[in-house]
Amino acid sequence: MANTYSPYPVRRPQHPDDALVVVFKTRAEKNPTKSDAAGRDIYDDVEICEIRIPGSKDIRHPFPTEVSHWEVDPQTGGQRKVTYAERFSYQYQQFKAKAVQTKSGTPLEIIKFLTEARKAELRAMNVYTVEQLAGMDGQELKNLGPYGREYKNAAQQYIEEAKANVPAIQMAAALEAKDAKLMAVESELEILKTRLSTAKDEPDSQFGEMSNDQIKDYIAAQGGQRPLGNPNRKTLIRMAIDANPHSGVL
Repeated sequence: MANTYSPYPVRRPQHPDDALVVVFKTRAEKNPTKSDAAGRDIYDDVEICEIRIPGSKDIRHPFPTEVSHWEVDPQTGGQRKVTYAERFSYQYQQFKAKAVQTKSGTPLEIIKFLTEARKAELRAMNVYTVEQLAGMDGQELKNLGPYGREYKNAAQQYIEEAKANVPAIQMAAALEAKDAKLMAVESELEILKTRLSTAKDEPDSQFGEMSNDQIKDYIAAQGGQRPLGNPNRKTLIRMAIDANPHSGVL
């Protein structure tokens, strides 16, 4: 038997996932339902899984609860879904250990009544949304400094004005949808008019290569009376279409 001993350590094949750079993050996404109801942009914190492949510019952003792949369940022997949170469980556990409480509301970044410096100061004090600022009171409000009350009042005014504008925004959206529907109907009517005009001016192309006599024969073959005399070609084609409605463009 040949000696299979090797002085070099055996290198086990690397798992494909080992080469991936995987980071779980929280991303702010606009909530259309909440935004429409409040009359201002409302964002929710949503967990995503950022997957980068070395040597590629592509970046994938699936949700942790999405199905990554299927595998055989050792307990049942059947197929089971594996989410990205399960696939990259180590990274996900690290992410959850450091995760802060998620927030929902209007981010300070999109409002205009605060300067960028003031927004940065508020974020440093864990104030991230207009709703948080509007609801502050007591010692937490005092911690904002001499202008804290002014900031809170501005946030409350922003929310109230947004609520007051909801009916107007909804009406404008309804009118816009109505206008879009009317434009679609008008477009369909124009297309129909064009088709009808084409049908009149350029009858069925199946007669394009037929002579006038052949068209007369066709009319007779369809059970009609063979045209007498020398009607013009357009008249003959129309008579042929009338003789067999299924042959023409109506």
